[in-house]
Amino acid sequence: MKNNNIQNLPSVDTSRRNWLKTVGLGAGAVALTGCFDSGVKELQAAGMKTEHFPTATPNLNDGLIRLSSNENAFGPSAKAVEAMQGELFNLNRYADATVNVLVKKIAEQEGVSEEQIVVTNGSSPILFGYADWITKNGNKLVTSMATYEGIPRGAEFMGADVTYVPLDANMDFDLDAIEAAVTEDTTAVYICNPNNPTGRALDPVKLTEFAKRVSQKAQVFIDEAYIEMSDAYPANVQSKLAAEGYNVVICRTFSKIHAMAGQRLGYAIMPAEQAKQMGRMLRMGGVNYLGLVAGMASMDDHNNLNVMRERIKTERLKLTSTADALGRPYAKNPQGNFIYMDTGMPHAEFAEKMKALGIKVVGRTWPGYDTWSRISIGTPEENDACVSALKAVYA
Repeated sequence: MKNNNIQNLPSVDTSRRNWLKTVGLGAGAVALTGCFDSGVKELQAAGMKTEHFPTATPNLNDGLIRLSSNENAFGPSAKAVEAMQGELFNLNRYADATVNVLVKKIAEQEGVSEEQIVVTNGSSPILFGYADWITKNGNKLVTSMATYEGIPRGAEFMGADVTYVPLDANMDFDLDAIEAAVTEDTTAVYICNPNNPTGRALDPVKLTEFAKRVSQKAQVFIDEAYIEMSDAYPANVQSKLAAEGYNVVICRTFSKIHAMAGQRLGYAIMPAEQAKQMGRMLRMGGVNYLGLVAGMASMDDHNNLNVMRERIKTERLKLTSTADALGRPYAKNPQGNFIYMDTGMPHAEFAEKMKALGIKVVGRTWPGYDTWSRISIGTPEENDACVSALKAVYA
């Protein structure tokens, strides 16, 4: 049964000052401005764990190959670059009208109404804003033990009660256990599909049925940052749930397959009234114009997206084949632009050994996975260097 009568829609204070106070000045800076480093320091001083944030100001001249932040090493569509170049002299106006054009384009692609869409500077404002929404609407979140931490850690930092459910034996979200953990008091459930850090993608039919049932008790937030990289795309997208009126949020980013991490563009699909209220809060003066024009050009470049998916798959296979040859366990059949491997040693030690060989990988881990490390996909040349480094580490 559809849950068309959505309860606990957001209680949102649209005052910028109150929003920054609510989320924390640091979180606002991280999510909504370029003051990344100072914002991270403020969050750390306040006690929030920030190691899941990407490096803000990487030294591109340090000689390291960066396979640590799940960036798309192949770069954006040539058509997206051309679109930005053609608009460089049109940056003097706010981009509200252009946001509306992108919204219409997303609505047509996903089969939802324009009123359901919120566009922001990257998906981070959506994740932090949603964490704040949780604290105002019951304060209880259920998610997985090992997943992307934007919403869980943000909500926890703001005082929410977060229930972490272990992964199952296949390193998937244990949907049955998560559903069992949901009560009438639960505010939201967070699912990342494909999951970061494991790369595992859920069976789309099982996820759809799970979301239909659980959304009658709590809103289901499905983070699809890597969905367009997966083999089953577009058959495995869940935006149809939003179109059919279920109490879900679908979140996407242009940072991954569109290779626009530095340009910042993301969006969410949610119930219309919730989108209206959250949209006022999250846009905070507008979305960057060049990101909008690049994003629309990239959406239209279907050939580039298909080629990109195959290039990522080829390089992903190179790393999984290396892990197999070295006898290292990893999360099987990854569907993002990274793999998750058991290094057989403390993760920090592995990161230091790889760094000494010129490769930067994630030097942190998730609870219960102290010997596991995520390795991002690079260009063929970068991956070849990574393979050589891995062989040297395990020689």
